[in-house]
Amino acid sequence: MLNPSLRFFRPRPILPATALALWAAFAFPAAAPGQTTTTFRTSVPEIRSLWHLIRATLEANRMSFPGKSGLISAFSAGSLYPQIWIRDAATTIQASRYYSPAEEIVSWLEEFLAFQETGGGLPDWFDSHGRSDKNTTETDQEASAILAAARAVEIHGPGWLEKKIAGRPVLDRLDLALSFVLERRFDVKRGLVTGAHTADWGDLGMEEADQTAIYAGQSTRWTCDIYDQSMFYGAARALAGMLRNTGRVERADFWTRRAESVREAADRYLWQESRGFYRVHVHLDGPVHPFDEDDMFAMGGNAEAVVSGLAGPEKAVRIIQAALARQEAFRMPTIGAALLPPYPKGTFKHPMVDDPYEYQNGGLWDWFAGRLVRAMFDHGYSGAARAKLLEIARKNIAAGGLHEWNAPDGSGRGSPVFAGSAGSLASAVAEGYFGVRLTRDGCRLEPRLAEDGAKVFFRLPASGSAAAYEYSWNPAEQRVVFRYESPSSRPGWIRLLLPRALSEAELDVRRDGRPVPFSIERLGEDVLLVLETDFASHTLVLRAKKTSQGSSRS
Repeated sequence: MLNPSLRFFRPRPILPATALALWAAFAFPAAAPGQTTTTFRTSVPEIRSLWHLIRATLEANRMSFPGKSGLISAFSAGSLYPQIWIRDAATTIQASRYYSPAEEIVSWLEEFLAFQETGGGLPDWFDSHGRSDKNTTETDQEASAILAAARAVEIHGPGWLEKKIAGRPVLDRLDLALSFVLERRFDVKRGLVTGAHTADWGDLGMEEADQTAIYAGQSTRWTCDIYDQSMFYGAARALAGMLRNTGRVERADFWTRRAESVREAADRYLWQESRGFYRVHVHLDGPVHPFDEDDMFAMGGNAEAVVSGLAGPEKAVRIIQAALARQEAFRMPTIGAALLPPYPKGTFKHPMVDDPYEYQNGGLWDWFAGRLVRAMFDHGYSGAARAKLLEIARKNIAAGGLHEWNAPDGSGRGSPVFAGSAGSLASAVAEGYFGVRLTRDGCRLEPRLAEDGAKVFFRLPASGSAAAYEYSWNPAEQRVVFRYESPSSRPGWIRLLLPRALSEAELDVRRDGRPVPFSIERLGEDVLLVLETDFASHTLVLRAKKTSQGSSRS
């Protein structure tokens, strides 16, 4: 059950006339007149219930206070984490983008940049009292800031990158941040990013049993793990894209080369061809473990490898298959176990991770499972992705919220309203399952609904971008009807997952009653109908041809 004290978002400022017409055409009977906020109906009740939990989690963590750079409007990481955490906020934006004004998209990131050290390093968190700190066992803070900035630019536009924070443009500070990683957290011999020995993506070191476990020190055992390589790779490519789009081609090329160099090194030192996934890490010093650490499937790091693109298409498919196989072999209720198998009892001294299947040592984490599910949709495993998304939804409905992590029996642990989980799961639902890909400048619609039905309206308040569609499948008539519209003035693409009954059929495809050119794409296990379109109001109808005359494929 939802906490009755959690309030939902109020509608944001009124949309432009074109978007209001869009909403009027697609408004649900249950919607309040004039409502302009993201909403949807679906034939799958668990998806709707999960979205309620996502919104409730956002609202429970919303906060505003004065900071070094101005008024901060943001989301804390969870009820047990009153600070703004950079890695959490970088994923929370994937949910808040549908409900937040511009200041909630960028003000917190500007504050992190205001805390930047001279050498480029960024803190893990700051709070409303002006305090900050860094868990120095980890090496994802700077990469998280860059990935968040890239997501903000999609919504806010590239002009924001030239805004000065403490006298220096945002883009320059982002470049300085990733340069810090190269200078301070990089093993030149292997060409890999370094970090402390933790559990997968975690921040608790091996040797300490108290709070000092989050700080690197004399007892730290150093490694190069797949999570840090994946974060660096994604950040370097994102930074290169932002630099290129602002005319800084030479610097963009530098970061592109750095990204590819790290990918090559990760393939050399971390990829396991025989197992089909990346090893959790390689050790730089100290003894190795007396058990087969390489057999541990690090879900977080491998998921990020797929999401970032560090794992190319062939490796991505093998990682997805490995994740599915490990869940089945270990009989986990969701695909979100951080490590399978986990580290044996006593490997870590800290009481939060000294036993298997607790916290970062094998606990269930939606924060990373959501990324993997989104990647499954993107790589042609929509049927499996839908099933895994529903497993997560049912677990969270039973637990009464989006917890920081869950025990193997599904019970919630840690913070009961965890914002990072809301962000990752929102991306899996909105961009993965519903396939709505909105930016400031354009729109793509890639529904993965197949035999499901839905009526959706998604909007980015910070940019005014919006899209709506209604999708239905009639099995008796073997027909899909897809009504869609967006205020976007740019042409774009539709990629529809075909229901199984149409996946091998010759198709008759009509837009507004007229035949339209299309192609068929096979991706993984999915069969997709692909066509280019404008986003004026259209109705697309596709069905199996009743005769064998002509060809439906182009």
